[in-house]
Amino acid sequence: MSIFPSLVVESTVQADDKTRLDGTKSFISSDEAAITLIRIDPETNSNWVTVTSDQYLDWAFSSAGSKTVTIEITTDGSPVTSTGTVLVVTSATDALFSTDAELIEHEGNVLDYVRAGRNSFIDKHRLAQDRILTWLDENRIWDTDGDKLTKAAILNNEEVNDWSKFLVLKMIFEEIRNSPDDIFSDKMAKYTSMMEAARNRGALRIDFDNSGVIDDTTETADNFTRTLVRR
Repeated sequence: MSIFPSLVVESTVQADDKTRLDGTKSFISSDEAAITLIRIDPETNSNWVTVTSDQYLDWAFSSAGSKTVTIEITTDGSPVTSTGTVLVVTSATDALFSTDAELIEHEGNVLDYVRAGRNSFIDKHRLAQDRILTWLDENRIWDTDGDKLTKAAILNNEEVNDWSKFLVLKMIFEEIRNSPDDIFSDKMAKYTSMMEAARNRGALRIDFDNSGVIDDTTETADNFTRTLVRR
């Protein structure tokens, strides 16, 4: 007889952003007694919440830090537990390139498409940021040590804001489209085109030497040649 608790959590979330602590993939062996209790403790402080029916807990962490989440399953004997870790960051630390408010300017009801267990697209903005930095790396736009750029090198988010928000909109409609010719596919194609146009802007000013300031004479990436322009 065996109990197999399983906890699926987001690796990184912002403080006060809704996230789902998901235990729905937990299971028991066929010869195990029926589950009588499922509880989740979101921050290892004995703040147990009973979730036997839903098997998940929607939560928002109030402070930054590494949080250990615990799920506990009980049948007819001693409970069995499993844990997961969530890194909670502030919005300032996250330093994302775009926001939900900017998405709404283009799609007034876009928040209707937020997936279950969340109340924002902050996770998509974070993914867009990662993809932007990866694209710069793949196109050989590196810092002065030859390393992949970090988000801290983008001192002015306006440089990448359109790129980020249109990439997020592309990802949203790509995820919810049902067929190649439905309205969501049309929207995905529209925002793909807008994202590519924003990505291919003439130049991108980057803090290549990590000094905290942009030297306009040396710290410009020419997006047409994919190289660092040194004048």
